[in-house]
Amino acid sequence: MAADRIDDAIPLISAGWGKILIVWDKLQPYKPKIWGPTLFGLILVFFGGRFLTTIAAVEAVRLLGFDNLKTHTLVLWDNFKKAKDAAKKDEGPDGDESKDKKGHRIALVVLKAVDPQEISLSIAGVYEIMLAVIATLRFKFAAAVTLGCSMGEMFQTGARAYAQPHLEASIPREHHKWIEPGIVYGCKGTGIALALVLQRVMSAMHCSMRGSYIVVLSAQAALVELKYLDKVKFTEDNPYFMLIVSLIAMVGFVNQVASGFGLPFPLSFFFLPVYIVEWLLTFMVGSV
Repeated sequence: MAADRIDDAIPLISAGWGKILIVWDKLQPYKPKIWGPTLFGLILVFFGGRFLTTIAAVEAVRLLGFDNLKTHTLVLWDNFKKAKDAAKKDEGPDGDESKDKKGHRIALVVLKAVDPQEISLSIAGVYEIMLAVIATLRFKFAAAVTLGCSMGEMFQTGARAYAQPHLEASIPREHHKWIEPGIVYGCKGTGIALALVLQRVMSAMHCSMRGSYIVVLSAQAALVELKYLDKVKFTEDNPYFMLIVSLIAMVGFVNQVASGFGLPFPLSFFFLPVYIVEWLLTFMVGSV
């Protein structure tokens, strides 16, 4: 069953990748390699706070070893292409051939074409980086929950002083035993929710600064490459560089807060794959 599903999925993946390459070729007149970093920076500036977990995962990969992940992924991709080419060349004998015999024959061809040592090392490398990223994200999530519980404990003093008398007066006596647990867990829940909101605000601020930094540098580099500028004018040691970066970041951050860290409909549709990645990462981080 699993093998059949894999056989069915591979043509779909290849067809999808082929369509992506076709779209990429059609975008070439617009210089996507030149303007790509600038567009990515603008997305970070104006929408980075919405994808808190995804951006944190990207930052974790960048800090933990993006070059290693890229190398391992390229090795796996090269071996996949070798296996695919070898399977295409081996058409097999004419006439009827059972599915089991065909699968066995293709498996032998693929095993001969690929390098098991490269595949093992690359899979292990990718797996190690994935574990490190998940551990980093879980640590940040745990830190936010711990901070929220701490704030909740501080809220309990005020809640007992002001809310408890009103609750005792409005709730029947036989249900008074639930007032204390309600105050405790209500305050902790409020503290955790507030801590998660603050974490999103900090993430939005970070994304706005990071994206603005990328925009200022990559946009100038693109203009120089397209011959609109003679050289990059605002370098990192220029006194106006951080001023420009801060102004762009402030506009993006205010926009994110004003929109409630959401995306309007047309953009939310185009960002659907990122929403899916965000949901998967959040599920992985929150699951035990």
